[in-house]
Amino acid sequence: MDIEELKKFLRVDGNDLDVVILGYQAAAEVYLSNAGVEKDYTNALYKVVVSMVAGTFLENPSLVVMGKGSSESLSITISALIAQLRLSQVTI
Repeated sequence: MDIEELKKFLRVDGNDLDVVILGYQAAAEVYLSNAGVEKDYTNALYKVVVSMVAGTFLENPSLVVMGKGSSESLSITISALIAQLRLSQVTI
């Protein structure tokens, strides 16, 4: 997902926060990877979850600072979507 698409989702105008948003996108990708979700920007749900997690980090920067916040601070909705992504990527 490119920065412009992510900024539209986050409703951010201008370029002042581009570096921050890209950092949060990368952190969201790592968060999902650590949760057992493979990176897949062809999956619309993956894109939405990355956007939601990046948005959560943007609104609550303490979540990405070591020792502050916790994964429990992410919404139940995001956790449920992550579970759906994990299940959709299981191969038998």
